[in-house]
Amino acid sequence: MEETKGGPTVNEPGNLTPGRLFEAIKDLSYAKSSDDLLDRLLKKISSLFSPEMACFLLKDLATGGLRYALVAGEQAEVIKDRFIAKGEGLPGLAAETNQNIIITDPTRDPRFNTTVDQIPGLEIRCLIAIPFHVEKRVQGLVYLINRKSGPAFNLEEFRAIQTLVAFSELLLIKMVLWKQVGDLEDLDQLTGAFNLKSFFNYFKREVARCERYGTDLSLLQVSIDYYEKIIQTFGQEAGERVLLNLSFILKKTTRKVDLVARNAEHEFLVMLPQTNQAGAQKVRERIQKILKTRIPGRPEFLLLLLLLFIQSQVSRRSIYTKFLKLTLALIILTRKDRNENIQQLEKN
Repeated sequence: MEETKGGPTVNEPGNLTPGRLFEAIKDLSYAKSSDDLLDRLLKKISSLFSPEMACFLLKDLATGGLRYALVAGEQAEVIKDRFIAKGEGLPGLAAETNQNIIITDPTRDPRFNTTVDQIPGLEIRCLIAIPFHVEKRVQGLVYLINRKSGPAFNLEEFRAIQTLVAFSELLLIKMVLWKQVGDLEDLDQLTGAFNLKSFFNYFKREVARCERYGTDLSLLQVSIDYYEKIIQTFGQEAGERVLLNLSFILKKTTRKVDLVARNAEHEFLVMLPQTNQAGAQKVRERIQKILKTRIPGRPEFLLLLLLLFIQSQVSRRSIYTKFLKLTLALIILTRKDRNENIQQLEKN
């Protein structure tokens, strides 16, 4: 909704052409992140319309107030990070009522709040406030103060700025959707752990980092013993709950830099960058302790953990050979001699 009280009643000619507006929209489409998008938006608005100050106010979801998150202009440092309480001033009014507002004569407009809207050292002559939406909710505000020279902003420019803001909203939605799609491609749908494809992509990077910087890398392979028996006895749903619980425990027990991936139906891999053998052993013991606490008295749920430690001096070919050996170990081990074979494997 456009509010023009105290503003121009007709469109005055400006130097904004469809070609310049198209180029601005084109530049916005090159944004790589939400921060980059908002930065480009303010720069394009500043370039096209020459405001004394171009600001993006971010809404605080807890209080409903607005913070000057991005500010471009000579007086930027005066109001950077300044906070406006919910509903206060022209920015608060625009955000709470979800209105696009233009004021070209603050002295005649009762909505102008001299206490909140006045900027130290700056005479306010015209203002534009346009809410920024994410999923139909106001999450911020584009706020322009004065024009550097010439007449006040006109309706043609006001609508052009709305167009740039609306296009930026669409771009942000696209970024969010692409990120969600990317996350779905990287994650196992049942457990939320990374899938095997993603694991190998990260694994190759970490191996290259080991060679380049001389760091260590450890891997834990976790397998649910007698998983098929769990399914046969308690059903598929019970088996899935076990997988979900195990995935949750592994992610909560490890660091943010570590990676938990589902390797097979009942197996997980935990990659521990920059972790030596002693450090990996501590992680292993911590996981075992938590699992015993969570699943007491259920030997059929016993979990098998195999440890692979990669020294920085080992060649890449040797690393992949050791990894293959670790993967095959769970296939060839039998319950009768499992403990003995595990100990022998770790010695090698």
